[in-house]
Amino acid sequence: MSSPFGPDFERGLRLMLDAIARAQQAGFPDAPVLDMAGALRKLAELRGRAPFFDYLGSGMGRGAWARLADGRWVLDFTLGIGVHLFGHGNLDLIETAIRAAASDLAMQGNLIFNTEYVGLMETLLAHAPAGLDRCWLSLSGADANENALKLLRQRRGGRPGIIAFRGCFHGRTSAMAEITDRPDYRLGQPRTFPVYYVPFHDPGDPQSTAKTAAAMRDVIAREGDCVAAFMVELVQGEAGFRTAPREFFVPLFEQCRAAGIAVWIDEIQTFGRVTELFATELLDLAQYVDVVTVGKLLQGSAMLYRHELAPDPGLISGTFSGATAAMAVGRRIIEKLVGENFFGPQGREKQLELMTRRHLAELSSRHPGKVSHIDGIGAMISFRVGDGSLSGTREFIKRAFSRGLALYYGGHEPACVRLFLPAGVLTEGELAEAFGIIESCL
Repeated sequence: MSSPFGPDFERGLRLMLDAIARAQQAGFPDAPVLDMAGALRKLAELRGRAPFFDYLGSGMGRGAWARLADGRWVLDFTLGIGVHLFGHGNLDLIETAIRAAASDLAMQGNLIFNTEYVGLMETLLAHAPAGLDRCWLSLSGADANENALKLLRQRRGGRPGIIAFRGCFHGRTSAMAEITDRPDYRLGQPRTFPVYYVPFHDPGDPQSTAKTAAAMRDVIAREGDCVAAFMVELVQGEAGFRTAPREFFVPLFEQCRAAGIAVWIDEIQTFGRVTELFATELLDLAQYVDVVTVGKLLQGSAMLYRHELAPDPGLISGTFSGATAAMAVGRRIIEKLVGENFFGPQGREKQLELMTRRHLAELSSRHPGKVSHIDGIGAMISFRVGDGSLSGTREFIKRAFSRGLALYYGGHEPACVRLFLPAGVLTEGELAEAFGIIESCL
């Protein structure tokens, strides 16, 4: 790729990337060591809350490893809660970001946009589930979900209600917090619209599908006239990475179709991380779906929808749709995922899932009662430590961090450990090293 700024830019960029690569290989020997504890105290003072653990990155990393501001290295299995599949310091993505950052606009919006805006939409729609032929870009995943909520309510004549699963998480904005099944996430907030919950799949109950289908029939019979959409995570992320088979979803979606209720898939977290680009495609559910929202891995977010659902012009807009560098990097991430053998039964994500499950099964065998409830798919795997108490899980994660492994948790009582695997860069040796730390912390 050449630059419109000419050969001097290209030479400078090459020198910069070569310097980064050499510094990565050497472990950044010239990087300053900072008073990280002091900086974290200042951070806590400025924002009014201390961080979960003592993590302050130096801005320098390599692959699955992040170098902290005090010079320590940690294996990062948090990834900004699933954002950075290609880890730290990926030279391909750095080059993409630098080229985009050199353009004339740092941010793009819904009035003035450059080629990165169009290119990202084209790439998304080229790989989108069948029938989704329109795209709207936005910033956070919650923004995409807010846009979808407005679009579907408008197309359902202003009906306010949403059907959702027990245990769901859909974002932190006011409306998304109302849908999310965590009362503590909306403490002191008013309820402004109805949300009707049905049970998510229970792999231990052979009647789970029938029970949820019956609950859906009951909700539609009683409240269907005020429902705009059924909002779904195909893999739940809040209480662990909880999966369900296609056969669980189909009868629910068919009921919604018959009642004229839109089906809305929230793929903010699953996008690009479930052995296919879309969980909707993995489970072959595109024929039932009206809207899909994506985010995190995209470095921004987007709403994908059927053209017949196009909103009125005044309904959805916004000053910012994303940073130019983020749009370019998001597009490049999709290109890498679909072009570098990440997906399918033999793809990198599936093989990483199998290796991770083997490690967890071995731990469970060696330490009875200490590792259980293993679930998830692809680059998102979860497990329970001990009895799953929130305090015990948090203590376990902080022990792991003190020994060089950054983890995070999900759920409340019980809680679980969630592994956000850096599938784009993680080696078998690094995975084994991470599990050595996990075992030492049991």
